[in-house]
Amino acid sequence: MSITAVQEFLGKVAEDPALQNDLAKALEAESDRQAVANLAKSKGYDFSPEELAAEVERRQQEVAQRQEAGELSDDELEAVAGGELIVALTVSGAIASVGIGAATLSALKPKW
Repeated sequence: MSITAVQEFLGKVAEDPALQNDLAKALEAESDRQAVANLAKSKGYDFSPEELAAEVERRQQEVAQRQEAGELSDDELEAVAGGELIVALTVSGAIASVGIGAATLSALKPKW
């Protein structure tokens, strides 16, 4: 289990539309963090719900800092303007820009 596995999983989600759909379904679960961790494990990525939440929080903070500095991409600006911050932010490379398929996931509002 590791933050690296979370980052790798989110990177894969950013480039795989089928996995994006699976993630969207997992986020609908009552225990969405655990559902996402279970989905990731089924795809070969082993991390805890807590590690997932920590990485998402780190990425949200990074986007907030970049927003304050006026450094958001067009996709990030759209997500922020809509009052939403996507789990799949194209944060950190594939995900570093906070947008794992911003159009696809922008409507999702994680409970965490």
